[in-house]
Amino acid sequence: MRRAAAVLAGLAVLAPVASAQVIPTFRKDSKADGRGALDIVRVAMARGTDGRLRGEVTMEDEWSTADLRAGAGPSGSVCLTLYTRREPGAEPADWLVCATAPRQGEVLRGRVLRDRANGLPRQVGAATVTRPTARTVYLRFAQSTIDGPAAVRFAAETVTRARGCPRPLGCRDSAPDAPDTANLTLRTTAPSG
Repeated sequence: MRRAAAVLAGLAVLAPVASAQVIPTFRKDSKADGRGALDIVRVAMARGTDGRLRGEVTMEDEWSTADLRAGAGPSGSVCLTLYTRREPGAEPADWLVCATAPRQGEVLRGRVLRDRANGLPRQVGAATVTRPTARTVYLRFAQSTIDGPAAVRFAAETVTRARGCPRPLGCRDSAPDAPDTANLTLRTTAPSG
């Protein structure tokens, strides 16, 4: 009887931990289908327990900030492409959440950009960038920066400008391959008004 009570007490302690875990929606991508150092093999998104969104982009091989700076011209990037109103494959996507390299140093800069059909993307917020492994980058940002949609269709894209990459576009990889996306539902009922 005491043992059963101890097991139940242990489960009660673990229940909040299990419910606090982030369970991502993800898509895998073919290995070696991209050119350059940043070949994406997995993209995922989830809503954290704090309400913020977390995008996750994992590459085939280990990579560093230097891989984004390689070559002439602007820095390369690792971006989530988010569709909240436009159809996937439409140019441009509604939002971009990107990690870019600074001119010096290793700390990646995270930005949330509103993509516009009639001009360059405009920054609307910041994203927190972390590197949990040498292959993966996390991009965390507030739902409010993308207008709190009911659902997000998402993909990822990398751009590098290393030697041998075409100019000015650079070497690119996307996951899943365009125009495919993955879908993350954020709310099941319409907001009251």
